[in-house]
Amino acid sequence: MKHETYKNYLEILIVTGNSGAGKSTVLSACEDYGFFCIDNLPYELLAPFFYGINHARMQHKKIALGIDVRSGLNLDLFAQELLQWQHICGDRMRILFLTAQEDTLMRRFQETRRKHPLSTNKTLREAIHEEYRILEPLRNIATETIETDTLTIAQLRLLVKNSNRDSEQKIIVTLTSFGFKYGTPRDCNFLYDLRSLPNPYFVPHLKELDGRSEKIQEYLFAQPAVQEYWKKLEDFFIFSLERSYHEGRFFLHIGFGCTGGKHRSVAFVERYSRLNLDHVQFFIHHKDIAITHAHERERDL
Repeated sequence: MKHETYKNYLEILIVTGNSGAGKSTVLSACEDYGFFCIDNLPYELLAPFFYGINHARMQHKKIALGIDVRSGLNLDLFAQELLQWQHICGDRMRILFLTAQEDTLMRRFQETRRKHPLSTNKTLREAIHEEYRILEPLRNIATETIETDTLTIAQLRLLVKNSNRDSEQKIIVTLTSFGFKYGTPRDCNFLYDLRSLPNPYFVPHLKELDGRSEKIQEYLFAQPAVQEYWKKLEDFFIFSLERSYHEGRFFLHIGFGCTGGKHRSVAFVERYSRLNLDHVQFFIHHKDIAITHAHERERDL
């Protein structure tokens, strides 16, 4: 059997990423959707695994392979070999990297009381930092990187369902509002700066509200500058989603930033999430609303 059989018969999903970021949930969902799942394959078995499925008559046409730090500390070699097999497999092989912010991972381990695989002689925070470093080679070759901080277990399973080639595929789009003063979100495919638009913060009766309020949205989208910005951005927004979908990319992260992440960026995310687009499902993440409200309360004390 030649290498081309990968493209014709098999779908291979590599699931990797940080401990606590949702890898087990994704693999469990893959199993429910008909994947044959193998977790924590050692580096030494990677080549025999690919050679085996290449030369065997596989009963399972969809295979999910879980890889994490337990597979071996030298993940540079792992990443190099995966790249070689990805070249052979083409678009039938995808590498999904799941990650989350340090504080999110800390909270998840503390809530579940699980032991981090690298925490034998380290604190939990040290183990998380070490794992970030070790996994960097795999993150660099991933075809999709998903931040799971705001995703529920049900949403993670939905990500798997919607990217399954046997189902009606959708592109999953996370829309994140943020304030530039608090830092930009990681791993955005597109990032838009709204700071040039009129700011409701300077309108006394709107200052305390946020972009989820109808009053804020009515004020903003009545402004000619906002209407012009929206129209031009909407055309590119829809075009970029269509191009990504037809190129086989099914996860996108799009950031909208204003100064504090409370008014303009939130309003744009809320409005974009209501667009009715074929093959698109939106998730909303308002990164800095809580921070901004807390800072304003402190100033009022």
